[in-house]
Amino acid sequence: MTAQDDTTLRPLARLLIDAVREDAGTSCPPGLRGTSPEDVVAAGRLHRVTPAVERVTRAWPDEPAGWRAALEQAKHDQLMRHLRALADVAGAGAVLDAAAVPWVVVKGPVLAGAIWPVVNMREYYDVDLVVAPHRFEDAVAALQERGVRLLDRNWPEIRRTGRAELAMLTPAGTPLDLHWHVAVPAELRRAFPLDIDAMLGRRRHVEVGGRAVPTLDPVDTVLHLAFHAAQAGANRLMWLADVRFALEHGQVDVAELERRSRAAGTWLGVRSVLARVHRVLGLPSDRVPRGPAPAWVRLTGLRDARRPFPGLPGDPALGGNEYSAARRGVLDSAGVLARHHLAARRAGRQHDAGLDERRPLQVDVPDGQARRDYFRSVTETSRSS
Repeated sequence: MTAQDDTTLRPLARLLIDAVREDAGTSCPPGLRGTSPEDVVAAGRLHRVTPAVERVTRAWPDEPAGWRAALEQAKHDQLMRHLRALADVAGAGAVLDAAAVPWVVVKGPVLAGAIWPVVNMREYYDVDLVVAPHRFEDAVAALQERGVRLLDRNWPEIRRTGRAELAMLTPAGTPLDLHWHVAVPAELRRAFPLDIDAMLGRRRHVEVGGRAVPTLDPVDTVLHLAFHAAQAGANRLMWLADVRFALEHGQVDVAELERRSRAAGTWLGVRSVLARVHRVLGLPSDRVPRGPAPAWVRLTGLRDARRPFPGLPGDPALGGNEYSAARRGVLDSAGVLARHHLAARRAGRQHDAGLDERRPLQVDVPDGQARRDYFRSVTETSRSS
């Protein structure tokens, strides 16, 4: 098991990694003694690991002034969110079960409650459910009937974009993203033909908060987490830790992970994320993919050599376009990377000029025909896949 050289990291970045590893020493390192509570909480929140920082620093006899109250508040807030999420998953699950809709929970409560070493380490703010595509409309209707509010209501825009999720809000106030696919933009589904029905067919149950909940099988869990991390730029420590802990929790067969990833076209991105996980947190030798690393994976490693991960609030270039651009091959990935850079520059110019073009999905545009067209396209996509 290897990880990057400690000497390349700033003290606060080092603390974030040590918190995830549950090994932050017995006293405050000299380089952190002048760090304000605002800075440590901001860094933890950026990487969604503030409760983990609280957990390892509480034993320091020389913890910097002000840290304890700020970190305990962050831990308390996450615990309250987790308890609400568990109740919301139970309620939504009962509704979907009654409607005979196949479903799983991904990310948030499952990772915090069943995959990470202890529940009070990982931050999350919403619940993600994935349902069978051909029952997506039924799932939306059933949840609405039980008081879950639909936030995305701009039906012409929803139809135009073809996104594979709708934002909802539970009666308790928890944001709930209801998915019919894990690749949300239509362009990603064309690039990565993940078989959602097969993934739902392989689902398992894990215990979270004393209750068995359905989630993806161990290999699909890692595939989804690494794919999601890649598409988001792999730039939060939480996402890397998700992958590391899921690999360990599920005793994942890396060869099977590679087989499924290659079939879906996600392997280059997945392997790039695994390489970053190994560089930052270390992986057991049997969890490291065999064979030489593709050129694209080596490119992502060069980026880390220039700017050691994790970044901190205020750092330039926290994004990870090299990860989100990964496609089946190097040439395809290079083309997507170029388009990402151009799009980012265009968005920056529009923002600077005050010309941001936004079409918020949550504007209420009750177009019945657009709504029917959208749900029909979801069903047709499911049948053709």
